[in-house]
Amino acid sequence: MGEKIYACFGGFSDQYWTKLSAPDIKGYCDGLTVCEMDMETGTMEVVSQSHGVDSPSTLVVSPDQKYIYAGNEGHDYKGRGMGGGVTSFRFDMETKTVEVINESYAFGGSTCYVTLDRTGKYLFVANGGSKFYVTRVEEKDGEFVPVVLRDEGCVCVFRIREDGGIGKLVERVVLTGTGIDPVEHASAHPHSVLVDEEDYVIIPNKGGDDIYVGKFNREMEKIEILSIFKTEFGSSPRHAAFVKGTPYVLVQNEYDGHVNSYFLDKEKGELRRISRLDTIIEDLPLPENQLFGKKHPWGIDVQVHPNGRFVFTNNTQVSVDTFELNEKGELSLKFQYYLDVPSMTRGMQMDREGRFLVVTGVMNERAYIFSIDQEDGHLTPVSEVELPTPTALRFLYPEP
Repeated sequence: MGEKIYACFGGFSDQYWTKLSAPDIKGYCDGLTVCEMDMETGTMEVVSQSHGVDSPSTLVVSPDQKYIYAGNEGHDYKGRGMGGGVTSFRFDMETKTVEVINESYAFGGSTCYVTLDRTGKYLFVANGGSKFYVTRVEEKDGEFVPVVLRDEGCVCVFRIREDGGIGKLVERVVLTGTGIDPVEHASAHPHSVLVDEEDYVIIPNKGGDDIYVGKFNREMEKIEILSIFKTEFGSSPRHAAFVKGTPYVLVQNEYDGHVNSYFLDKEKGELRRISRLDTIIEDLPLPENQLFGKKHPWGIDVQVHPNGRFVFTNNTQVSVDTFELNEKGELSLKFQYYLDVPSMTRGMQMDREGRFLVVTGVMNERAYIFSIDQEDGHLTPVSEVELPTPTALRFLYPEP
């Protein structure tokens, strides 16, 4: 028997992205799934599942490993028309189970990312907006005219209670901008939010083709926006990652599929781009994407190895790529692994030692586990586990 850790998975319930009559993705996840992982072989085994929680599609674990927080990605949480939600869970290491502590509205629609600050006392939540229009009628110059409205893309900050539950909403930052797609980018759409050890905040705004740079003021419990970096029209910055111990920030674009490296000037509070590389496999025939009708793959996630050298990305071409980051912050492509399955890869995560990379496959309900070559970052598939429409995972450890 090898060393054991736990992997907690969340996923999609039904997702209505481009239409109301039928879901774009038929989702089967209604809670969290806990797997036990053997750190010698990379194999996983489901040990418990919870139910009764709608679309817990993004997760974060508290620094003390006791609590799990989920963003509930939807437009109609609890059937009350209040957008998305956030849920807190307690994890019992002895029974390997999770139980709900409490839940809250997310104060925005399509809740697509959650993270914690370094202390675990504040929960940061990215709400992408609803994608759908509503209409109200106003009287103007003696005529009744329709006024089209849309949910705001916003980032919210909640206090965490002493018992690990979600507390008071203390901050709500509304983003602005429009982009290339008339539905997806009709307004701002923050798709993630990251906070580093010094409380700098990075918010990729998929809907506005820009990246917000901020600083979390603990005394005021507010995010102070320092600058906004404008990216290419139609790039749609999606997910970000800090490279610990360096001034570098990585951002994966969604629509153009490019991964970028940036220098974060903390004195000015500004980003300066260093590298921009495409993640598409050029010689691989890419069929028409049945879900979106896009021939260029969309970029999804970006993760940094604990050694700070290897960078991993994935996209809707169903490839997982290894890049190398040098001391100057420059990226170079090393390997591309094509996952030949009828799926859409979503979240990725490494264990804290960087021995294994886990990638979720939504459409065929699997998570794929790769071993990571510690010398060159090459990925080797070692196992897979069946899960209900999985999108995100986070590891939990017996010792914090």
